[in-house]
Amino acid sequence: MPKHFKPPGEDERLGAIGIRKKKHLSSTSAASSEKVTRSKARAATISSDDYILEHSRLYMHRRSQAEPSADLLKALTPDPDLFLPMPKPHDMDWLAHHPEKGQTFEQFVAQPHNKPDAKRNVIHLLPLRFFEKSVPDDALEALKEYASYFFLGMKVKILKGKYFAKKVVHRKNPDTGHKQVNAEHILLHMLGLVQENSYCVAGITLCDLYPREEWNFVFGLASLSSRCGVYSLARYLPGFGEEEEEEGETEEESVASANLIRRACLLMCHEIGHMFGLRHCIYFKCIMNGSNHLMEFDRKLLFLCPVCLRKLHHSLAFDIVERYKNMLVFCEKYGITDEAEWLRRRISKLQ
Repeated sequence: MPKHFKPPGEDERLGAIGIRKKKHLSSTSAASSEKVTRSKARAATISSDDYILEHSRLYMHRRSQAEPSADLLKALTPDPDLFLPMPKPHDMDWLAHHPEKGQTFEQFVAQPHNKPDAKRNVIHLLPLRFFEKSVPDDALEALKEYASYFFLGMKVKILKGKYFAKKVVHRKNPDTGHKQVNAEHILLHMLGLVQENSYCVAGITLCDLYPREEWNFVFGLASLSSRCGVYSLARYLPGFGEEEEEEGETEEESVASANLIRRACLLMCHEIGHMFGLRHCIYFKCIMNGSNHLMEFDRKLLFLCPVCLRKLHHSLAFDIVERYKNMLVFCEKYGITDEAEWLRRRISKLQ
């Protein structure tokens, strides 16, 4: 039975980012604001000059960087053309069944989570195989490349693949008939694979996953404390990754492979984002939104909303525009056209 979820309002969204309107845009002018034309209202919304960045004290630990700048405020001010507020969920959507409370930037900083340092600064990608074919090398290289851009400042390396079929609990999915592996059991066996320089280890498989008996499936699962996560590409593939590819590739299949790279990058960054301490986002359409089914998953973009961008930026202190430019090169390289256009618009407004 779907549960009630009320999407956050504008003030709650801004508060989650950690910015607020200046006094001349506060509630004292709310009565007259309805008379302002739509175009003027939109211009006021996207102008960083009308906002104040809060929580500067939370950057005191960052010796290598001065206080947050006007450029950061500009990047965090939510442009309504690019960052859409979270809508009311459909009956089968994640928030209809898991009405989460969300995580503000201030809460993120206050809550315990792993932080990269000089010793633990590598994201390790671990190919896993059970009963299905292996993750293709070219897909792994694409994932490595995008992870290095998304988590700019982190090193990304691919570990030697592991065959875990005899070590984990598995079942046949009653709906699809395909084999599934228990994701919680996988995480237990991954604990010993975390290296001294690992910030985290992200397992990648073409085998379908489930977290516990009562669940039908799960796209991925991560343990923040153990710095391990696993995610599956099975639900993006014909035959759930159990069928061999036919020789040759049609134009339609080429488009599908670009979509597969997009989906794989999205899921990877979502799960690794959890290992950086980012919880599911409820404020904007965001890569950190939860997803209950493939259609909902595909509605997400490859990017963080301003709330989650500030969290990751607080941890990694990357150059935001440089990060977007790198991601644009990737999207153009792999034919991910919608995201490439979004990035062009985003970069042009930040420069």
